[in-house]
Amino acid sequence: MKKTLLIMLAVFAFSMPQNHMITNDPGLKLAFAKKYKAALENFKQRCEKNDGYACGMAGYFYEKGFGDIKINNNLAIEYYKKGCNLNDADSCTLLGYETYKNGNKKKAKKLLKKGCKLGNKDACNYLNKF
Repeated sequence: MKKTLLIMLAVFAFSMPQNHMITNDPGLKLAFAKKYKAALENFKQRCEKNDGYACGMAGYFYEKGFGDIKINNNLAIEYYKKGCNLNDADSCTLLGYETYKNGNKKKAKKLLKKGCKLGNKDACNYLNKF
């Protein structure tokens, strides 16, 4: 349910008119301009410099396949892992969801607890399923 909500929010955010999307993040600015490949490259470069948020965003782009980016769940998980290791709450949460889907509830719970501790409310709410 929470994953569905996240997906709906992402779709809504990417379909909103440009003037409603005010951000200082260079990768998000590119994404809002529908320059998805450039946005992904920005996130990947920042991830290489240990920006956990950027790692999570790169993972999300690979998971969802925005624009002409090919879906690659293996790469998405690798980026989520790195983001989570860098204490990005969203990366831990998304990695927890993926781990849960793959059947490892014990590990998923651990990741979601970390995401919750780091401030992701969806992770906290999702823990109620365990």
